[in-house]
Amino acid sequence: MASELGSRKRLPEVLADTLQEEILQLSVGDRLPTEPELAERFGVSRTVVRETARLLVQRGLVTVSPGRGMTVAEFDGRLIADQYGLLLRLSEGSFEQLLELRLVLEVEMAMFAAARRTDEHLTALREANRNLSSSIGTDTFLDADLSFHEILAQASGNPFFSLVIRPVNSFLRKVYRTSPGYPSEASHTVREHEEIADAIAAGDPSRARFACENHLRRIMRHSDLLAGDADKAARKRASG
Repeated sequence: MASELGSRKRLPEVLADTLQEEILQLSVGDRLPTEPELAERFGVSRTVVRETARLLVQRGLVTVSPGRGMTVAEFDGRLIADQYGLLLRLSEGSFEQLLELRLVLEVEMAMFAAARRTDEHLTALREANRNLSSSIGTDTFLDADLSFHEILAQASGNPFFSLVIRPVNSFLRKVYRTSPGYPSEASHTVREHEEIADAIAAGDPSRARFACENHLRRIMRHSDLLAGDADKAARKRASG
């Protein structure tokens, strides 16, 4: 069986590809065969199986824990969020550029949401905004803020939006949670979210697009403050 999988150098990768196809047919939390079982089934060493498990973890497909072995993971984009963080740390991308990505994605996402949203989506958006308004000045405001954007992605009717936006929000959560400037923008966020929700409820794609762009461009203008760089924010205000 090992010879059928490929050369020894490639065995873990080929085995990971094979198992990936099986994993995609399983449910979150399902257990995969044990290390000895996989080694016997494919005629490979347990070292190859362990390397395969490492590759599957890297792909975000499984988790590995003592006593349980490999189980199917929920694909939530956390690995992508880690990559965003790494790019910023390596200075290959800036916080402002991440916000540019969000702008490009979400203004079109809002337009699709206005055309495709269901009554359930509208209810969820309104509920998120009620939570947002009632939680100003508390630790739960940030969760309500980002929850609104994730519901917006769901309302677009395109699952790829959710896949891309979720890790963006995960990274923003890390930045905003420690930013002294984030709370100062709360009242603007509440008002702008309500404008977006109203446009989506009205089924007006152009209005929804405009409201979302207005919201995100305000965030971009205040990116230094939101990222916790008060000195840079002050210099920007002084120069402009």
